[in-house]
Amino acid sequence: MITIHAKSTSEAEKLLASGTTSKVLLDYSVTTDDFFRIADAWCAQGAKISKKAGMFVISLKGFRIPPND
Repeated sequence: MITIHAKSTSEAEKLLASGTTSKVLLDYSVTTDDFFRIADAWCAQGAKISKKAGMFVISLKGFRIPPND
């Protein structure tokens, strides 16, 4: 599975909400507040957060259907 790099919290949340990817690497310096905001919102929906090479990776399980725009 391809891991998409996010350069900001808002970009990471947009990628996760879009349903187009199941792994997002937080490729920036994550503040504590940002980390817990993301963890609270996405772990409640079944996401897992891991740390690889000093960066956080958010993984979504299952197939997400993107919303109709």
